[in-house]
Amino acid sequence: MTDTLKPETDVTTPTTAPDLAHLTRWFLTWVTDEGAINGFHNHSVWGTNPATFLDWTSGHAAFSAPALGAVAQLLAAQPDDRAAEVWRRMMRFQSSALQDDDQYKHVGFQVGESATTGLIHNATGSIGLLLGLKHARHLLDDAEVDRIVDVVRRNLVALHSFGGGRPAEDGTCNQEYARVWVKLLLSEVTGDDSGLAEIGEDLDVLIARHHEPGVPDADSSGTWRQAEDRVTGGILEPAEYYGLMIMPLLLGHLRLGEQRYLDEAVRLCRHVARSAWTDADGQTRFHRYWYVAPSTTLKSDTPMLIAGMGLSLHGIREVCRVRPDAELEEFMARCRATYAHYQAPAGYFASATHWGTEADVAPSTAWHAHDLVFLADDAEDPGPDFWTTVLTPDERQSVLMTNRAVWAEHGVHWCIRSPLTAGDLHLYGRKDRAVFGRDFFAWTDKVPLDDELRYPEAPLFLETNDGMRRVDTSDRPTDVSTLGTTYRGAL
Repeated sequence: MTDTLKPETDVTTPTTAPDLAHLTRWFLTWVTDEGAINGFHNHSVWGTNPATFLDWTSGHAAFSAPALGAVAQLLAAQPDDRAAEVWRRMMRFQSSALQDDDQYKHVGFQVGESATTGLIHNATGSIGLLLGLKHARHLLDDAEVDRIVDVVRRNLVALHSFGGGRPAEDGTCNQEYARVWVKLLLSEVTGDDSGLAEIGEDLDVLIARHHEPGVPDADSSGTWRQAEDRVTGGILEPAEYYGLMIMPLLLGHLRLGEQRYLDEAVRLCRHVARSAWTDADGQTRFHRYWYVAPSTTLKSDTPMLIAGMGLSLHGIREVCRVRPDAELEEFMARCRATYAHYQAPAGYFASATHWGTEADVAPSTAWHAHDLVFLADDAEDPGPDFWTTVLTPDERQSVLMTNRAVWAEHGVHWCIRSPLTAGDLHLYGRKDRAVFGRDFFAWTDKVPLDDELRYPEAPLFLETNDGMRRVDTSDRPTDVSTLGTTYRGAL
C-alpha cells in the first residue's frame, strides 16, 4: 500500500504480520489526559460519520473500549509503569462516563452525541472494562476493581430497557449476543455463577432465532441480523460482527459444558472464513454480507472494511485454542498478511476500499481497538523495547489517499481533504479535541473554522490522468500511502 518515493516516503518491505508497536503507538495518540479515546468515528461498514449527521463529534466512543482489554494484555505480558498509568486513566474514564440512567455516555459512535442510548455500544463499553480486569486487575486496587464491577452491573440493569435484559424478538443479533458476552465475562471476573442458567437460556434462544445453517455451505452457519427477515428476506450479519456471536458461544461451552455451543461457534467461524474473497491486491478480505430470501441467496463483498476485522478474528482464534483447526488457522494467517499489506507506516490500517469517500482512508480508533484485541493476543512477549517504541512520538507526517479523499495527520492535527478542484471534503480536527469542523468556502455565510482546528501546512494533492501529485510546498517529512491510485510525487 505504501509508495516508495523519497524523501517523502520510506521504502517498506512486505511482511506477513502487522507492526503491533506502531499500531499501539498510533492508537494511544488519541487517548486524552483524562483517559478518553478520541477519534474520527468513521463507520466503514455503513459509510457514515458524525459529519453526515451534522454532529461533528470526535470525542470518546464506547465502541473503542475493547482496547482496554488489549492494552491490559500487553501490560500483563510486558509490564511498564508509564503505559500502566495510561491504561488506568482509560479504565477510569470508561467506568466513570455514565449518564443519569446508568447507560454509558458517548454511545453514538458514527452518529456522535446524537444518540444517547443503544445496546451494542453499552455492551462494548462493559466488554472493554471486563477484559481489562481479566488481564490486568493486579494493576488496580481492590476498591477500584469493586467500583468497576458495580458500574458494569448497574449498566446491565440499565439495559433492561432492551428486552427486559433478555434477547428481544426484534433485537439485532450481534447486539443481543454482545450483552450475553458481558454476562459471561462478569461471571468470570467475579466468580459469581448464579446467572449461568439464564445465560444458557439466552444462548438457546439466540441460536434458534438467528442462526441460518447452510451459508455458504453445509458446514457453515450465518446469523440473521434481524430475525424477522427470515420470512421475506434480508441480510445476514456483516462479517466483522461475528466475534460478538462466537465469543459468548465459546464461553458458554466452556462454562456450561454444552458441546452444541462450541459446534455453533465453529459453524460461524467457517461462515466468515469461507465467505472471504481476494481483492485486486491479492489480499484476503472479509465479505460484506449475504442476502438470503426464500428463493435466492446472494453475496456482497464490497465496499467493506479492512480495519475492524479484529473481534471476529479474536473469536476464531479462541475457538481454535479449544478445537484446533488448520483451515481456520490458515485463514487467520492470511488476514494478518492483509493487515500488514494495508498498514500505513504510522501504524493505522486503511479503513476500507471501494467506497470512494473518506470511509476508505479515515482511520477510526474504534475499529482499530477491535484489531488490537486480536493482535495484542498474538504477542506472547511484545519484547523489552515494545513500550519504548510505543511511547516515543512519531515525528513524521502520515498521508493515506484515494483519488477522491485524502487523510493526513501530524502531531495532534488531522484532516480529511479532497484533491485540488474537488470540494466535498474539508474536515479538520485535533486528537485532543472532542469536536471537529468543516472549513467552508469563503464566499459562504458559514462561521469560519476554529483556528485551533486548522492544520498547519496541510498537504494538498492534485488528481491527474496518471495519478496524484503533491502541490503544497511544505518540506515536512511525510509518508504517503495510496489506495487504488498512484502517487507521482511533488510538482
